[in-house]
Amino acid sequence: MCCSLPFRVNFPLRSGALALASVWALWSVCALQGAWAEESAAPDTPAPPTFNYAIGAIVGNGPDYAGGDGRKNSLRPAWAMEYGRFRLSTSRGSAFMGHGLAAGTRESGASATLAQSDRFSLSAALRIDKGRDGSDAPILVGLPSVRSTLRARLSAGYALTDHWSVGAGVSQDILGRDGGAQLSTSVGYAWPLTDQTKVTIGAGASFGDHTYLQGHFGVPAGGASPLPAFDPRAGLYSVDGGVEVMSAINRHWVVLGAARVSQLKGDARRSPLTVEPVGYSVSVGLAYRCCR
Repeated sequence: MCCSLPFRVNFPLRSGALALASVWALWSVCALQGAWAEESAAPDTPAPPTFNYAIGAIVGNGPDYAGGDGRKNSLRPAWAMEYGRFRLSTSRGSAFMGHGLAAGTRESGASATLAQSDRFSLSAALRIDKGRDGSDAPILVGLPSVRSTLRARLSAGYALTDHWSVGAGVSQDILGRDGGAQLSTSVGYAWPLTDQTKVTIGAGASFGDHTYLQGHFGVPAGGASPLPAFDPRAGLYSVDGGVEVMSAINRHWVVLGAARVSQLKGDARRSPLTVEPVGYSVSVGLAYRCCR
């Protein structure tokens, strides 16, 4: 299991909901770390690190942007390389190696496992956030672009049982490009349908600070956009749920299928940019993997 959890971040809170969520997440870190420490009281001899990799492609269809009513198709490479506790991957690349099938957000970019036991995992990651520009949808023309940036994320997960797990994570724009901070929480149920096939059902909630919400759902006053000015507050902005099926065709080839539904909440839903608050996405992928 490769999951994640929050670290201490000083981002501006202008919503009681986000403040409470952050306190809950920080409390969860302490609780999960305590559970991990108990399980690790009698450490085993660590296994020597191995090199694993997966390379493939994913075809997907989803909204043109969060809150948009348009659709777009995508075909993108998906790969991951792992050596011991260190991993480098594209978005969804880690899924092909079986990481993160339980609750928790998969880490794309460069990541490292900081602590791990049979049930607990704590990891840190750096990833590129590509942002958004006016070409994504006609309604976005005249609005400031959401600049691409580098995000740092600390995340953790805990397996409550062999099937149920929970996770949480915090990410922060570390280049000062108005990307703001995000907090995510999740719960998942993993069901091994056969020895080769696993079905995972999950649900989650996402929170953002004022900077993040302003960049993705705000409309500045006096700009070139004909939309009315809108200044969203920090807080819960999205809930989502989905199902994923991963099946090994043989020892090396694996196929992946996923469907997810999300719904915008709070000021994100009230934003003039939100045409369709409920969005869904589907994807299928195939990859070759070498995991020892």
